[in-house]
Amino acid sequence: MIGIMALLLVLEFCTLWWALGTLSATRAFVNGEGLWSKGQKNAVTSLLLYAHSRDENDYRDYLDFLKVPMGDRKLRLSLSGSKPDIVAARRGMLEGRNHPADVDGVIRLFLRFKNVSFLKDAIAIWSAADSSLDQLMQMGTTLHQQIGTASTSKQEIDASLSRIKQLNITVTQLEDDFSLTLGAGARWLERTVLWLMLALSLTIGAISLLVAISVSRSIVKGVREIIRGTGLVSEGVLNTRINVYSDDEIGRLAQAFNQMIDTLERNFQQIQQLEDTGVNLKRDKERAEASEKAKQLFLAKMSHEIRTPMNAILGFARLLEESLTTREQQEYIRIIIKSGDSLLIILNDILDFSRMEAGKITFENAPFSPGDVMHTAKLMMEPRARQKGLAIECTIDAQLPEKVMGDSVRLNQVLLNLLSNAIKFTSLGSIRLSARLAETHEASCWIEFEVADTGIGIPAEQQERIFESFEQVANTNAHRFGGIGLGLSIVKQLIEMQQGELFIDSRPGAGSRFHFRLSFMKYHETETAVAENTSPVDINGNGIRVLVAEDNRINQMLVMKVLKKQGFETALAENGQIALEKYRQTDFDIILMDLQMPVMDGYEAAQRIRLMDNGKNGIPIIALSAHTFQGEYERCMAMGINDFISKPFEREELYSKILHLVKNRKPEKISVL
Repeated sequence: MIGIMALLLVLEFCTLWWALGTLSATRAFVNGEGLWSKGQKNAVTSLLLYAHSRDENDYRDYLDFLKVPMGDRKLRLSLSGSKPDIVAARRGMLEGRNHPADVDGVIRLFLRFKNVSFLKDAIAIWSAADSSLDQLMQMGTTLHQQIGTASTSKQEIDASLSRIKQLNITVTQLEDDFSLTLGAGARWLERTVLWLMLALSLTIGAISLLVAISVSRSIVKGVREIIRGTGLVSEGVLNTRINVYSDDEIGRLAQAFNQMIDTLERNFQQIQQLEDTGVNLKRDKERAEASEKAKQLFLAKMSHEIRTPMNAILGFARLLEESLTTREQQEYIRIIIKSGDSLLIILNDILDFSRMEAGKITFENAPFSPGDVMHTAKLMMEPRARQKGLAIECTIDAQLPEKVMGDSVRLNQVLLNLLSNAIKFTSLGSIRLSARLAETHEASCWIEFEVADTGIGIPAEQQERIFESFEQVANTNAHRFGGIGLGLSIVKQLIEMQQGELFIDSRPGAGSRFHFRLSFMKYHETETAVAENTSPVDINGNGIRVLVAEDNRINQMLVMKVLKKQGFETALAENGQIALEKYRQTDFDIILMDLQMPVMDGYEAAQRIRLMDNGKNGIPIIALSAHTFQGEYERCMAMGINDFISKPFEREELYSKILHLVKNRKPEKISVL
């Protein structure tokens, strides 16, 4: 009896396997019908669209959509003959955009049931629809020739369109008939499979009941013993062992139960040991996380506390440099400025290196102009280059896209590091910054940037090592040229984290050439504004009213002097609340907003300004802050702030961003000297 039941189970399993395969193939066949119908309709739609747009892309879309019904036709013709061509049928299904996993199942279904009335009727309708496909292809070719011929009249094209629309109606009716016929066949197949499975299930159920009754008495005793043992184990009595009464399945189950209890006892002891170890590991992990968090907070706090006085030191030093007359005094002040710049470079490198170690570097994907980033980097580094008598040449490929999608801040950081490195190791000659379009694809492009200098060069055996942390060309150069050897390490990591490539060509005494490739998504818009690269030193700030929100008195004095020196009209607010009150009472062209201020900080003040009415909510706001927390720039943008300048700031960068934002809002405010 058990053998019979096993045979029936195998039979049921095979039947179920066959049924599932058949139903899956039916589903795939119905899905293929949907693709066929959609492809033909999309072809007609694209052809009608082409008639109005005259765009060859629409005609190519029409031809592409026709591939689906053409592939299905190949399937039907390959399998309808007396000797089916399976290879050609597979190729046709794939051309019809059916899923590869469905191909063989649909072919078997077609061959197995093609003489069943439902499928035979569906194939006949399919064949009739294919003749309409031939007409559509002929009409499409005629319409394409008419549109390509200048002498064709509008009436001729309208007549072609009318025939195409009438053919579409015919095809739609055939598709409806095909779907109804195929649906009826699917329902018949489902009912057949259902009755077959029901009969097998009832038979197996009856036999199973008889078997269960016959063997139940022989297993009750063993089961009761196992139940008794499991009850004791559930109460925590792990030294429980049950009696084994037979050598059948129940007896072997009882033996396995005893073995399981043996293993459970050993595992319980091991778990106790692991729990003790896990507590220690968790404690160590929490300590490490707390240490990392404390380090990041310390670095951010240190950066803020150093940048705030450095902003005043460097700012006033540069103002003082312009007023000194003796060469000795100018030399002293330049040494102060150079030392301050070196300290800032070291500080920025340490912060970036720490963020990369912690995996907290994120990349934006926003539209920006690569050319503008290059000009900005050049503008920021030119004062340092001029101090050494060096010129920075900037060359931009004419084919370079005006805008791309990517992270302009990280690109600017890479360029600044490479330019700083070139200036540091170059005494005579020049520095070249260039970019060219390396590759272009439908949705993306590769841009190659290059920074070349005429400096000391790098020996071949040291070219790999310079990208390691805290490394320079030679250890003695750390004292000669300054720095801590993090700049190139940061450059390499930033490029590789964006799936880019960095290369170096250099020889001792012949200069160095660093070039890297980055991929950017293309940016599309209807109108692209071309930004002008105008040196802010040549711009007169007269007539531009600037509201400065700053709580630090020294920084107040610095910003006011820097702005007034260029002719800007300025007003001061000691915190965000006062800035709001002054802006409500007086009109300004732009606001410089410190982020951390008493009473009301810069974030809240910016949000309240954006909620104002009467047209005052659109004033440009630039954040001017010593904060360098991760995501600070993104947070400012989310608050409605237009741009961000970190302290210590460069006057050229401040002038450039003020004039750029004011110019876009009120072009008449700017006058060129």
